[in-house]
Amino acid sequence: MDKIRLHPSSGGPRPKSRLTVEGCDRWTAQNLSFLRFRNTSPNPVGFSFLSYLMKAILFFLLGSISFSVFAQDAEQGLLAFEKNIEQAVVATNVSFLKKAYASDFRFKHGTGNVDSKESWIKSVEKNKGNFLSRNIDSVEVEIHGDIGITNGTLTVTRPDRSYTLQYVRVYRKKGKQWELFMHRTVHEVHN
Repeated sequence: MDKIRLHPSSGGPRPKSRLTVEGCDRWTAQNLSFLRFRNTSPNPVGFSFLSYLMKAILFFLLGSISFSVFAQDAEQGLLAFEKNIEQAVVATNVSFLKKAYASDFRFKHGTGNVDSKESWIKSVEKNKGNFLSRNIDSVEVEIHGDIGITNGTLTVTRPDRSYTLQYVRVYRKKGKQWELFMHRTVHEVHN
């Protein structure tokens, strides 16, 4: 049988096609042209399975890299926001805290007590100057769309004592700003 040349897009016979189907009669070649193709083009830039595959791999890798960079930026942004909250508690920056905490914010302490947004901010105001430092450490950040989860260690230093606690926090993104809506102390050790 003769080689039948097919046009890559329509499957119809064309004299200067780059693709061929070997070993088929004319009807089979026209109707099953998607099967075994061989690049006969002298032009190395022409269509071939390998060039298509390389482009697909390159597209995938570039997309993965850009997503990874975006995810790292989001994680770093949330971590910076968490540090700003701790600095605001030490500085008794109530206006910042009112914006940083969601209206349904809950703070579960290691004692089991639970504060709402209002009761926690009142406690921060009442203890003005009693938080010498609040340092977070060993923080892991996960981003799931508009939800961010952190867990780490918080060391609190007060004039009369210091303690270290392990926590989990959940944030949500409203517009372009994160807000904290849940803090849970999972373990607390008094130093």
